[in-house]
Order: sequence, then C-alpha cells, then structure tokens
Amino acid sequence: KSEKTLKTRRSVGDLALQLVNGTRRDNLKDEDLQSLVRLCGKSTLYLPSQYSPGPLVLPTCFRATAHYLAQHGAETRGVFRIPGSVRIVNALYKYYCADGDVEAISSTTCCPTLPSHIKAGTHDVASTFKRLLSGLPGGILGSLAPFDALVAIHGQLDGEAGLDKTQQIKVRARLIALVICTVRTQLRRDLICAVFGLLSLIGCAAEDASRQDEHGKPLPASDLMGYNALGIVFGPLLVGDLLNAYAMEGANPNTGLLLPTAAPAAGKERRGSKVTEEAHPRTPAVDKIHVANSITEMLITHWRVVVRHMKSLGVVK
Repeated sequence: KSEKTLKTRRSVGDLALQLVNGTRRDNLKDEDLQSLVRLCGKSTLYLPSQYSPGPLVLPTCFRATAHYLAQHGAETRGVFRIPGSVRIVNALYKYYCADGDVEAISSTTCCPTLPSHIKAGTHDVASTFKRLLSGLPGGILGSLAPFDALVAIHGQLDGEAGLDKTQQIKVRARLIALVICTVRTQLRRDLICAVFGLLSLIGCAAEDASRQDEHGKPLPASDLMGYNALGIVFGPLLVGDLLNAYAMEGANPNTGLLLPTAAPAAGKERRGSKVTEEAHPRTPAVDKIHVANSITEMLITHWRVVVRHMKSLGVVK
C-alpha cells in the first residue's frame, strides 16, 4: 500500500480518536477534593519550612504536580504563563482519571510523583496544575466566605493611619492566617497552603533574580513570574466560577476599600434615595477579576509572614 494511503488512514484514525476522547466525561472536572482523593488517592507534600506551616495532605494529582514545580518552577522562565504541550498535558491529566480503578488509585498513592513514562517538561506540569485547579468547584478557596474576608483585609488596611508598612504587613498577615483557620476542612486548608506556598516560593525567586539575561539585556516581561504576574495568572482560579456571583463596588477610591454591593432599595426608599445618589454619585463598579488578582497577589506577597502566624495558631496539624 502506498505511503499516501497509510497517512490518510492514520489521519482518519487520529480524528476518530479525538472524537471519542471528546465525548468522554472529564472525571476530574467539578469534583471536590474528597472526590479527587477517591479518584487518585492522597499523598503528603513537603515544602520548605518558610513556605508551609507543616506537611500538607493533598489529592495525589496536586501533590505530584506541586512537588515537581517546587523543584523546577523557580528556575523556569515564564512558568505558568507559557503553555505546555496539549498532548502531554492531556496525558498527565488522564493519568489521574482512575475512575474508581482500585489498582490505579493504589499506584498513584504509592508513587506520588509524576509518571515516568510521560516525558513532561516544567511548562507541561505547570499547565496541568492550572487545569486541575480550574476544575475545582469554588476554585482554590472553595467558597466566597474566605474571599469576602480577604477583600476586606485588602481594602481596609490600605493607608491605615498610624500603621507603617511593616506593621501593615504583620497585621494583614495575621488576619489572613485567621481567615485560613476558618476554612472548614483540613484538606481544603492544606490545598490553600500548598498553592500559595508554591507560588510564593516561585515568586520570591523571581523577585530576587536578576532582571537581565546573561548578556545584560532586560528579560521580556513574560519571563518574570514575580508576585504581580502570578497574581494575574491565578486570580481567576481563586474562587473559580463563584466570582460571577460576587457583586462589589469601590466604596472609597482614596483608600481602596471594597465592599459587596448592597441590595437595591424598594418602593419609597428607592425613590427617596434619588436625591442622595445625585448628591453623592455612586462609584463605578470594580472589575471583579482585577480584585481577585489583587487578592491573590496579596496572599503570595505576604505568604511567608502568614506561615509564621499559622504555625503559632496551629493551622496544620
């Protein structure tokens, strides 16, 4: 048979495979953390002590990717921003879709590292890590309650009279630690600590690194994954789709205070409020993604101080 015929058949076969894969259920998307443990087991992640309050128990898919990125992410330019190979990311993702297979779950639990038969680079693993986070209901935080508290912490301490920058950092970090304490499940708290411990590790390395290449030329912006860049990438993953249900406005542009939008007044109250609205125009609605990015950057920037407070509070047992 001619080579042309074989190529045609192979391409048709590839198309059929893509169609079959496209109709398969995504076993990891929209699964909560407990379900992910049932699907791919759980394992313990150890980050450097300044980035984690203790050992963190995670679904193995998160443990394996986070462990790899903790080892290689800080030295990789554009990590999390430069996408990995779609084929390799899909292969890594499907590896953890055990779908209740006891033997497969056992193998991922006993070997909580990336599969050796999939030749993945750092950008591939970073893209897989983001894809796993994007599938979590409620994103990294899991609900709007901690997000709401973090919005208040971010806004109300900006320009606080009587507090210098160092004091602001300490107060803000302790409040963040207290918010994490309110998260109900240990598994969710461990995930939050793992994500922000990893991002702080990578961001800190980028902030401390030279802004020039080996020839003395400025590095492209996409190469510098500092706190701000990581905040932009992971902000949309902070609470996921729940962000659409969170309404807020800029209450005071001078202080940066952000508050949830009040419910609309009814009847006479609404009519009576027209005079007030004319005298004091409402501030423009805040871009929610921008707020989420800022909150994420705040968490990454303050994380090492947050860890010290979490250790004193005993957040991770």
